[in-house]
Amino acid sequence: MNIEQLLERLDTAETDEEISEIGRKILEIDPESPYGKLAVWETMDYEGCVENLDMLREALSGIRMIISEKDAPPNIEEDRDAQAYCTIMMNLGYSLLAEQETEEALEVAKEFANFDDEGFYPSRTLLYRCMLDLQMYRQIFDTLESDPLESVVGEHARAIALIETEAEPGEIRDAVSYAISLDPEVPFFVLNIWEFPEPEDDIDEDIEDTVNYATYVAEPWCSSDKRLAALSAPTFLFGYLTDRLNDEKEIQVLKEGYEGAGVLKEVEEAKAKIREMEQQACDPEEIDAVALGETGAIVEKLLG
Repeated sequence: MNIEQLLERLDTAETDEEISEIGRKILEIDPESPYGKLAVWETMDYEGCVENLDMLREALSGIRMIISEKDAPPNIEEDRDAQAYCTIMMNLGYSLLAEQETEEALEVAKEFANFDDEGFYPSRTLLYRCMLDLQMYRQIFDTLESDPLESVVGEHARAIALIETEAEPGEIRDAVSYAISLDPEVPFFVLNIWEFPEPEDDIDEDIEDTVNYATYVAEPWCSSDKRLAALSAPTFLFGYLTDRLNDEKEIQVLKEGYEGAGVLKEVEEAKAKIREMEQQACDPEEIDAVALGETGAIVEKLLG
């Protein structure tokens, strides 16, 4: 059986045992095959993966050469080599980040995001998380400006970078609100209002991306009181307006706080407006957009 036949088998393999066996057979024929190295690496246990990151580095060098020799840029959706290239960069980049090899992870992330120009893979999540960890706040602005794609983690990174560069409060509030608007569920996981699923839990496809985004922005947001305050104020109010909060004691404390700040009347009027939209069966995204608008206006008055 030649390598092409083995690769076809690899495409349909379902178990780790099958994938590992095929990967080893590929490496017997071609010890430098990036496909063989990726297949073997992916089926290792966690400790084995960490100890064998050089295998992924070698695989990346190999697949990079294959990509560079193509006559035209490959289509990620259709080209097996392009998909392998992205998968190798994804595995290597996120593994390096987990091992706190952040500078090397960033280099991989830059290459990854540059190639993944339509966002089929979580390249932007890796890129902006690395930049946050390295405190590259000004570079975050430049990267967002040149990035052809908008991303949830990128906009959260923008908001955090604005906080750290002491931008105008209104600009920070607008950035936080916009980041929330791209995936309104994310901050509820970040602030532990909602619990993250356990690793062994089956995650619904509907919230899988949300959980992944939240996983990678939670630590940056929670790393200082200043950041937490900037995210908490709009999130809790937005959560109250849209019934995403269900802890009655928490809601009571919130309302007392709004009353003490002199904005409870505006809050209840906004909630009535949202409730009316819900009763009229308005589109949920439209309801969230209106709720975020009301949230922004009230938070501006609340914080001055």
